[in-house]
Amino acid sequence: MDQKHLHTLEFPEILAHLARHASFSAGERLSLALEPSPILAEVQQRLQETKEARYLLDSQGGLSLGGAHDVRPLVETARRGGLLSPNDLLDIQSTLRAARRVQRTLERLHGQAPRLADMAARIEPCDGLSAAIDGAINEQGEVLDHASEKLARVRREMRTAQERLMDKLNRIIANPRNAPYLQEALLTQRGGRYVIPIKAEFKGRIPGIVHDTSGSGATLFIEPLSAIEMGNRWRELQLEEAKEIERILGELADHVARLADELAWTVEALA
Repeated sequence: MDQKHLHTLEFPEILAHLARHASFSAGERLSLALEPSPILAEVQQRLQETKEARYLLDSQGGLSLGGAHDVRPLVETARRGGLLSPNDLLDIQSTLRAARRVQRTLERLHGQAPRLADMAARIEPCDGLSAAIDGAINEQGEVLDHASEKLARVRREMRTAQERLMDKLNRIIANPRNAPYLQEALLTQRGGRYVIPIKAEFKGRIPGIVHDTSGSGATLFIEPLSAIEMGNRWRELQLEEAKEIERILGELADHVARLADELAWTVEALA
């Protein structure tokens, strides 16, 4: 049909109204791309799909796609060898869960909605990927200790190293001989290192490395020499943890890349 006639009929406005009812961004884009068909068989198919959709709305309260995301850009990133963040992976997992829920519902209603059930049959649940994400990342987007044996070990050692460091620094602060030199009896961090705030005029009374100064210059933030080795060990373990997390996320991204086609089919079926 000529585009001028479609505009005369306000067809784009109708599509925009339809798209506002789409709960899934990929479905919204398909709504906006709809065009009338001159092919009778295609028109009849669309009418049948619409009839089935109305049945679902009337008898089932609709079919929720809650939790689904258009993850195709994330999949493409993984396919190109890029890393995915924990939240990216949670979006993929949420989409797979929504897809599996839709598929099961339409399998059960195949007799009443056969065309929509056939669409849902194209969904690939990717249960192995979903389980891998579930076993590595919690709902807050944090990589779990048990995501790998190495990560669990490194984090245990990190906690021990931090406890020893804090104990050492707290003993320095609690020492009555150091009380006159302290601006405040507390620990803080500068550049990822634990430091003690001392009065600038007492520089050197507690030997250490100056990591920062206050805006007024009255306070120096020092890392006591006696705690530097412990601080170094804690920092080394932090870097080791970050490296292991990156490796775990890389493995999950590789898993996504291997299932790129299946994930694309699933998004398209949901749309």
